[in-house]
This record gives sequence, C-alpha cells and structure tokens, in this order.
Amino acid sequence: MSRTKLLTEIAVFVAFAVVLEVIFTGLSAFLPFLQLPYGGRVSLAMLPILIVAHRHGLKYGIYAGMAYGLLNLMLDAKLWHWASFFTDYIFAFGLLGFGAFGKKMLGDSKGGFILGVAIGTLLRLFSHVVSGVLLFSNYAADYGFENIYLYSLVYNSYYVIPSGILVAVVGVIIFDRVIKPNKI
Repeated sequence: MSRTKLLTEIAVFVAFAVVLEVIFTGLSAFLPFLQLPYGGRVSLAMLPILIVAHRHGLKYGIYAGMAYGLLNLMLDAKLWHWASFFTDYIFAFGLLGFGAFGKKMLGDSKGGFILGVAIGTLLRLFSHVVSGVLLFSNYAADYGFENIYLYSLVYNSYYVIPSGILVAVVGVIIFDRVIKPNKI
C-alpha cells in the first residue's frame, strides 16, 4: 500500500472514530447511564483506532489514537487539569495502538483482534486510572470511597470496560468484511 493510501485510510478511520463519539454523545442525552459526571462515556469510538492498529501495526495505531485523542479533546472540552491532556487524551487513546500485539500473538484472526481489543482497552483503562488517582482523588469521598485507587478503577471501569466489550462484539461481526481486508 502506498504511503498516501495508508495515511488516507488512517485519516478516514480517525474521522470515523470522531463521528462515532459524536453519535454516542448524542445518545447519552437520551441514555444518561452512558455518560459519567466527570467525563467518560460508553462508546464505539475505539473501534476504528483498534482497526488501524490491527491492520497497520503499533506505530500507526499509536499515531491514530493520539490524533483521535486530540480531536476528542477539542470536541469534548473536558480538561480538568493540564496533566489530563496527556493522561486522559494523548496517552489513553495512543495506548490503543498496542492492540496491534493481538495480531502479532494470535495472527490475523478474530481471536487476534479480540486480544488486541483487550490489550488496548486495559492500557487505556490504566491511563485513566492513573489520571483519576493523580488528578481526581478529591472526588473519591463524594462516592463513598476511602481508597483513591479503588475509586479511580471503579469510576473508569464503568465506561472503559463496556466500551471494550462493545468494540469486541462489533469487531467480530464486521471482521471479515472490514478489519481483515487490507485493500483500499
């Protein structure tokens, strides 16, 4: 694949991630359990980034995730602290690129994609948990938590884990038509 086609494909997938995030933002107005008060929502936006990671590897997966993180920040505008720029946007979505290891470990298969989703989702969760511990620990008592680590894990798991499950399910459904073909 030529460099131009590769960059175009990645740009289209990043744009699709933004569209999915906007759709789920709208859905959360009607289904408030999808949205959390201090940021985070259940969404399919990780799917296109994880497709890039699966199809094109770690480097391009990280680039796509970081680009999406910047665009998500611009649309979401929930920057509670300057460090949140990195932990909740750049690192969290950039780490989705590590989903490429699913394909390396299990091959170009549905199992490889699911493993990649699990790796990317857990790394994204880790970044959000670190952010919660460092930046949002003062909210733990509001939710009845004395342990800030447990608070951050519970809060962020509420939307990251369901998003990962949703991405894995949809990814398996579309795998043969969208994810596996490496042609444009």
